[in-house]
Amino acid sequence: MIVDRDLDLLTEAVSELARLKGAAEGPTRFLARLYASALEEWAGRLGMDPLQLNRLVPTGGLAPGHGPR
Repeated sequence: MIVDRDLDLLTEAVSELARLKGAAEGPTRFLARLYASALEEWAGRLGMDPLQLNRLVPTGGLAPGHGPR
């Protein structure tokens, strides 16, 4: 059962990972490693499988609520 605290943490994780994922799509391996590391860390904190969490992260580098204004 997800409580508000868990939902807030999941929202924060997806937002951060979306920003990193967008940057990691560039040509540098460093950013790809940074994304993978952050994904592992957040998955551990959330008690999720990293692949499951990765599926929740939108592609294109924009986190929900962080689009152009």
